[in-house]
Amino acid sequence: MLRPLILLALSIIGLVPSVKADSPKEIRILVGYASGGGYDAYARIVAQSLGKHLPDAPTVLVQNMPGADGLTVTNFMFTRPPKDGSTFALTNRNIAVAPTLGLIEPKNVQYKAEEFFWLANLNSEVSVIVARHDAGFSSVQDMKKKPFLVGSTGLTSNNAIYPYVSNNIAGTKMKVVTGYPGTSNIVLALERGEIDGIGGWAWSSIAVQKPSWIKDKFIIPLMTLALEKHPDLPDTPSIFDYAKSDEDRTALKLIFAPESMGRPFFGPPGMDPKAGQMLRNAFADLVRDPQFQNSAAKAKLDISFIDGKTLQDLIADLSRATPSAIARAKEITQRGVTEIEEKENK
Repeated sequence: MLRPLILLALSIIGLVPSVKADSPKEIRILVGYASGGGYDAYARIVAQSLGKHLPDAPTVLVQNMPGADGLTVTNFMFTRPPKDGSTFALTNRNIAVAPTLGLIEPKNVQYKAEEFFWLANLNSEVSVIVARHDAGFSSVQDMKKKPFLVGSTGLTSNNAIYPYVSNNIAGTKMKVVTGYPGTSNIVLALERGEIDGIGGWAWSSIAVQKPSWIKDKFIIPLMTLALEKHPDLPDTPSIFDYAKSDEDRTALKLIFAPESMGRPFFGPPGMDPKAGQMLRNAFADLVRDPQFQNSAAKAKLDISFIDGKTLQDLIADLSRATPSAIARAKEITQRGVTEIEEKENK
């Protein structure tokens, strides 16, 4: 009877270590899109190996939660998940700037990006506007001459935002069809000839999902959409080539900063700091793991790691953008009428 009381007293005064809280036996990675796309691919390769870098080697499962172009899972992560490290997410990289740029109706936003516990980023992206080879578009000039139909998962997705940025900066005539559940569905629509191209597709995702399309030139890259060009596309024009002023360039940097956080993993606000740091450490160990590196190479997934603390600081910087930069960025991202709305108005 006395021994448990003595141990408890000693633990309180620090003479023996207190009992460590149980680590989660199962961890869920929530993905804001349907299976088969780029986000899903990164989540699943992480799930294969992350557990061995965590205490007690928990099972790591992927759960797809598509909806509202990634907003469903983002709002869920801010309001409802446990904070013990058993649930974290990967979704639309634009969540960090979408509310600031007015890309989401304020009434639908239930989160503050800077309050999430950011864990890691596994890929810095270069998005590309691509056209089907037989659609009649081989240059930016072609996109300026006639309507260019592209598919999108929703109005807050890169494949909708970036076409409107191109229209407003470069004078292209891209029209957006919204409502596809995931990138894989847009790819299928392109394959079937239902659309002319995709207005914001990560080059790394193309290499994973359709490497033969690159090799066989089934698609034509027309413009790169990122802070820097991809080494595979040195001769493809950049959206920055069409900036007309320093103000334009500053606004474009704000818009395309999320490309530097292409696959960001994050936990809920108020997450247990010990659990959060444990996950950050696990990601850092994961990217050095030869087994993970080999799996990523086989899956043709680009890995460019940004640690959680650096990612947290980047999000904080984005939240402090100046009013003038935000105002110009909002002008540039102003959307036009979607293809569906155009048909409804006729």
